[in-house]
Amino acid sequence: MYKKKEFDISKKYSEHLYTGMMGVMMRYCHRSLENFSNNKKSYNQILEIGAGIEPHDKYIKHPFEEYHILETSDFALDELSLNKKYILHKYDGENIPFDDESFDRIIISHSLEHIEKAEEFIIKVMRILRKDGVFSISLPTDPGLLWRSARFINGFFKAKKTYNISRLEYNYINATEHINSIFNLRAIIKYKYKNNHEEYFYPTRIKSPDINLFYNVHIKK
Repeated sequence: MYKKKEFDISKKYSEHLYTGMMGVMMRYCHRSLENFSNNKKSYNQILEIGAGIEPHDKYIKHPFEEYHILETSDFALDELSLNKKYILHKYDGENIPFDDESFDRIIISHSLEHIEKAEEFIIKVMRILRKDGVFSISLPTDPGLLWRSARFINGFFKAKKTYNISRLEYNYINATEHINSIFNLRAIIKYKYKNNHEEYFYPTRIKSPDINLFYNVHIKK
């Protein structure tokens, strides 16, 4: 039986996520996250939440001064500490350790789907965002039809080879890690920030989770 506390695949998962076709698609998603209005103005103080070992900063088009990273993973923090350009902060998964209006832009890429009480978390993030700032979110379209198809293929061909686990375990991990569906998260964002957000789907750009792999949304304050 798979037990979350005893089963650490963070290193293998990070390596797999940015190799092969998966890596191509993830980098495409990162580049696409820079497509939003006012993406050329300066956002001097940036915070990325849950960056893992592949922070988003290399894709940013606008000027900035400081790049902060808030991360729960000790493995990721150890890797990121080798690069002195990042200002690193340990996240306990509950309390966001910053004062109100601390950052001009906040980025969370493929992490919000893992977070319990997502609506409450978004409210906390908006609290530390400055006026005229932007909160950029990238999400998988799980459990949309195209995403489910890609995950089925990935589980069939990669679970044993890459993770040395069964397809049953692979599906269980995805089920317990992706606790927020794209449909629920999108509904929360559209309702709470209906007049202050812009959204994009990729790769088809048609506004449907079922025929896309990624969803990017930018909430303005």
